[in-house]
Amino acid sequence: MTEDIPEDYVNLVTDTFEGEVRQTNNAYPEDRSVRFDWERIHHVAPDIAEGLLLNPRNTRKKLSKAVHAWDEVSMPEVAVRIHNIPDDRIYRVGKLRTRHLGTAIGVTGEVAEIDPVKPLATLAVFECRRCGTLNRVPQQYGPMMRPVECMGCEKSGKKSNWLFQRAQSELKDVREVELKRVDTNLDGDTVILKIRLKEDLVDRLGPGDEVSLVGRYDSGAFQNSSVLSTYLDVWAIENHEEGVLMDELPPGELQEMVVDEVRVQQEDDASDFGASRADVLDAIEDEGIRRSEVETALDEAIEEGDVDEIAGEKLMVAE
Repeated sequence: MTEDIPEDYVNLVTDTFEGEVRQTNNAYPEDRSVRFDWERIHHVAPDIAEGLLLNPRNTRKKLSKAVHAWDEVSMPEVAVRIHNIPDDRIYRVGKLRTRHLGTAIGVTGEVAEIDPVKPLATLAVFECRRCGTLNRVPQQYGPMMRPVECMGCEKSGKKSNWLFQRAQSELKDVREVELKRVDTNLDGDTVILKIRLKEDLVDRLGPGDEVSLVGRYDSGAFQNSSVLSTYLDVWAIENHEEGVLMDELPPGELQEMVVDEVRVQQEDDASDFGASRADVLDAIEDEGIRRSEVETALDEAIEEGDVDEIAGEKLMVAE
């Protein structure tokens, strides 16, 4: 651990949540999330728990630093995800107010629209076209920020003077989703909240999903109107309908579930040659997992040779 990380953050990582951190480390890079239960944090470090609610950007960043700095694990791209926040901080879409900006909340609603996954530059590297110096510029969501002046020749210039170097920049997957309010008798337009999914969360939602999202509610850094546009930077995804924490199931574990289900159905009915593909998908979906995710996991199991697909949409566990 580095000396500039407060001891109470270090203790959370190496003591209270040691098991969770080591488990993710063992599954990394397939699993890229370390999950911290807010209630457990509050029990042992109430100041940190309060900071996660009221000053989430800085507090979560410190916790992330503590995870990355622990020399007994190596997960350079792991994300820290906070879940199980207090019930009194969970709202329906449309119930958020100015006082909630900059804080951590939970929001419930239905996914209305979902955009394609795109790369987001969190640190952009620009080559000066006059002297060739590489300049590193941290980025926020919105227009690309370019250097004020070159660190080499100390000259400023127009956009055309800077050449963006993607290979040297730091990129993350991001997807914008619109969440709408459900079960409302209000007249007028449907209330919509824009949310942002990053990294391993980008494939966890689909249109029509009714979910509870935990994250930081904030306004965009670049505004074109005095009426601010807002968004939720999502930390964790909870599926209310099935009661399953959707971001707590690593893809590898889902694939194992699929293979095990094929084996069980294959053995339960020895008179039938193989397990029905549809029945396998139905069984896993009944556990609260989105069908598209189950289909992807099954296709990957077939590609990797763990499951054989035979005639009549039948499946068998490969020998």
